[in-house]
Amino acid sequence: MTVKDGWISFDLGRFRPHEVAFATYSGSPHDQLPVLPHGHPGGLHGWMRELVPLGELAAGEYGMDTVTDGAPVSGHEAALPAEFVAFMADPVLRDSVPTCTSCYWAADLRVAPSPVRDGALLVRFLNDQQGCLYWYLHLLPDGNHEVLCGGEAYDLQQVPREVAVEDLVRVADGFDRFIARFWIENLAWYEVAGQKRSDAELSAPVWEYVRQYSGADRPVTG
Repeated sequence: MTVKDGWISFDLGRFRPHEVAFATYSGSPHDQLPVLPHGHPGGLHGWMRELVPLGELAAGEYGMDTVTDGAPVSGHEAALPAEFVAFMADPVLRDSVPTCTSCYWAADLRVAPSPVRDGALLVRFLNDQQGCLYWYLHLLPDGNHEVLCGGEAYDLQQVPREVAVEDLVRVADGFDRFIARFWIENLAWYEVAGQKRSDAELSAPVWEYVRQYSGADRPVTG
């Protein structure tokens, strides 16, 4: 059985407003998302490292929350993806990821059988603060992985397959692509929705991301 594809996230103010008022999260088709800078000389890790200083600028009234309490990844019972291990082992990246919804890393990386793919495993690695959503590494039998998002805690309870198919969404075909988009969208929320900056005031990486929604040129300031 297969799950649906999409991106689950919060609104981005004028660039991507929610269709449902007061909703924390909503979905977007992948083909409607801005393109990530895959051609960056340092790859996505190098690009994200350049985002770290922006945390000092993109903050709310009480500062900017970052995803905290990462779990150790060495010696884990499951064969975790190399890109996930590399990211979590890098404190500069791991401890700088912004979160406007107060998400936090899973403390123990629990493993559960996948209810949607025989022989696959789910490893919960990220949680919404209020338990609205959970993000999972979906470890596939062929050694590949993808990132799924859903509202059920599959490592805590058995969920019928038909329920899981309706619940889970494939949000990325790899951890790096997931966390890079999660990072830039959180920065964008702080700048666009939280601080309500004008287009000209947005940081360069945020502008390059959100401008793809409008196709607008950067305003020229004197």
